[in-house]
Amino acid sequence: MIKIKEFANLCQCSTQTLRYYDQLKLLSPAYVDDENNYRYYEKNQLYDYIKIKNLQLADFSIAEIKKLLKSSDEDIYDAFDQKINNLKDRLAKTLKIKETYHIENSAMEKFLRIITEKFKEAMNTELVMREYSLSEAQLNSYVEEWEEMFTNALLKADNLTGFAGSGLTEEQIMQAMDKFKTLNYQPDNNINVTDYTILREFHGWDYLHQIMTDLCAIKNDDNVLYYLEVIPDKLELAFTLPTILLQTVLRQNPEKSLQLECQVQTSTDNLNHIYILDNQSQSQTCD
Repeated sequence: MIKIKEFANLCQCSTQTLRYYDQLKLLSPAYVDDENNYRYYEKNQLYDYIKIKNLQLADFSIAEIKKLLKSSDEDIYDAFDQKINNLKDRLAKTLKIKETYHIENSAMEKFLRIITEKFKEAMNTELVMREYSLSEAQLNSYVEEWEEMFTNALLKADNLTGFAGSGLTEEQIMQAMDKFKTLNYQPDNNINVTDYTILREFHGWDYLHQIMTDLCAIKNDDNVLYYLEVIPDKLELAFTLPTILLQTVLRQNPEKSLQLECQVQTSTDNLNHIYILDNQSQSQTCD
């Protein structure tokens, strides 16, 4: 028998590697002296070391190697064949992904570009700036923030790749996105505010910026529904009105954990109304 350092030289590896293999119970010393804790190996253990090293290089796991060390050469050859077949399958899948990557990536980029363009069209810059008393630079920061949030949300969606690569034409996507401008708000679809706990309400205002400070004054962990009944002229902002509102509330409450929702309907009395509703209270009523 030879000491660990000599055996390491024989294997052309370090003594640390041999100690590591011993810890994993892959290759243990043939004998350990109880008095000085010296490790001794037999020269024929070199073949076990070579087998372990080759199996590692072939990408077998530690658990697989432990099992194969107890197997016959025939079983080890079969394991190599199975490993090769698995690698071939992985290679085929990788090549397929490579072929479709550019197509799907381009489709997703196109999809996101069209949506953001339609959002900007629906924005109606002049009306939004007047409604929220924003400068052009301030409005641009809202648009950039919306684009980033919307893109991140879509990229996390499980069905984005399938939707983006579904073969929809640009015209079809644009027609779908036109709903941003043509949402049909009917008075008979109004929310029944009596189903909720009303936290605050504001009536007869002209522009949201006049009451924005009050709209942003909500508590941490609130689950809030902003329900707006607005005059027909404001329905041109049917999509961007709630978007900017919710963005502003989030900006004014950066440290709070909030669940926000906003719905817009046509006013029945030609006045603007907004209710801040406890959305949790409605859920409990339904339960």
